[in-house]
Parts: sequence; C-alpha cells; structure tokens
Amino acid sequence: MTGNQGVDQRRWSVGALAKLTGLTVRTLHHYDELGLLRPSERTHSGHRRYTEQDLRRLYQIRLLRQLGMALDEISPALVDPSDPGPLRKVLADHLDELDDRVWRLTSLRRQTSDLLRHLDGRRASGDVLALMGCTSIFEDYLTKEQREFLDDQADDLGADGRERLEAEWPDVLANIVRHYRADTPVDDPDVRATARRLAAIATNFAGDDPDILKSMSGFFREHGMGVLRDVLGDQEISDLGDGLWDYLSRVRASAE
Repeated sequence: MTGNQGVDQRRWSVGALAKLTGLTVRTLHHYDELGLLRPSERTHSGHRRYTEQDLRRLYQIRLLRQLGMALDEISPALVDPSDPGPLRKVLADHLDELDDRVWRLTSLRRQTSDLLRHLDGRRASGDVLALMGCTSIFEDYLTKEQREFLDDQADDLGADGRERLEAEWPDVLANIVRHYRADTPVDDPDVRATARRLAAIATNFAGDDPDILKSMSGFFREHGMGVLRDVLGDQEISDLGDGLWDYLSRVRASAE
C-alpha cells in the first residue's frame, strides 16, 4: 500500500466507504472520475483506499449537495481548504440562486391561489388565464429588487385588493383604446378621469416607482398587442399600432 499509514489512521475501501456514508459505489467512482473525490491511496493491486481526510472531504461534498449545489459548482469551492474565498463565492452565488427560486415559488403560489379564487368566483377561465399570463411574462422585465418590491406591494394589497386591481386595469386599458381611436384630446374630462384611474393603478401596483413604470412601458411596447387581444376579445386591433403606447404615455402624463 502506498503512502504513510499511521497506526491511528483508518482506511476504507470503496465498498466500505459507500456503506459508511450511505452512498453507492457507483457514485464514489463517479466522484473519482470527476476529480471531485479521489482516494488518497491505492493498494499495490490498484484498489482504492480512502483516508480520514478523504472522508471529511466527502462529508463536505454531501453537505453542499444537500444545499442543492451542482457537482461542477462544488469542485472549485473545495480546491484549497485553507482558503475560504472560493467556497464563499460559490455559496454566495448559490444563495442568490436559491433566493430567486424562493421568489418564483412564492409568486407561483400567489398566482395559483388567485386563479383558484377567480374560478370560484365564476370568472371565465380563459380570460383569467390570459390576463394572469400577461402578468407572469411582465415579471421577466424586472430586476430581483423590483420583483421583491412588487411582492411587498401585493402583500399590502391583500387578496381582495389584487382582485380589484386585476379587474380594473383591463377596463382602463380598453377605455384608453376607445379614446385613442376617437382621437380624444388628453385634456378631455373623461380622458383625465381615465388618467387618474391609471395613476391609481400605477401607485397600487408599482408604488409609482419610475423604474418599474419604465419596465412596464417596455413590456407593453413589445407584448402590448398580445395583451390587447386578451383584453378586447374579438375586437380588431390591427389599426392601433405603436401610436397607442405614445397616447397612453401622454394620458398618464396628464394625470401628473
């Protein structure tokens, strides 16, 4: 057997180590092939022998795996046990990823709960799915901080407040489309009333945050026609074009 064996240091074959740790021999072979856990020693006949240092490394690997880290993330983190820098960076990146997963799951849970409530209220399932789908797509336009901010806003509104908001904004959008088609001036009393409703929605939904409102504008310019199809149903929308979004911006500015 190669290496310096102290009488007080144990050695494990791959089978014994598998039994000790609850892993499979195949898993340990895979770790060896990846360079993630190579046995410190081998017998003259080439059989693996793992030391206590190898066992400690394996426990570290198992802990990081239980935290949800991929094997290719773990190896760089354990390059130098005396230097915590690489491990800290990997853990920090992984924590950001976990935070994002938690946010997405929380958002999915809220949307599922809201959808069930809408269906229990006998709203048309197609309409609800379409409008909530628009909201889901919009989330891709937000930063992590903005998503967290909107989560707080949604919690403050409560389930009833979110339901009122989801019923209000399609109606306001449809009203703006009607005025745009009629070429109604933005200082018209009815348009100004619509602008105030739009401002209230912006405040309730986004806290009137200018960066989030800018993201909303970008979203509507890119996906707005799809949203309008869901809001207006069978109405023809090919005549609207990008001018609608400029009109919407002027309507919103008239409320300031």
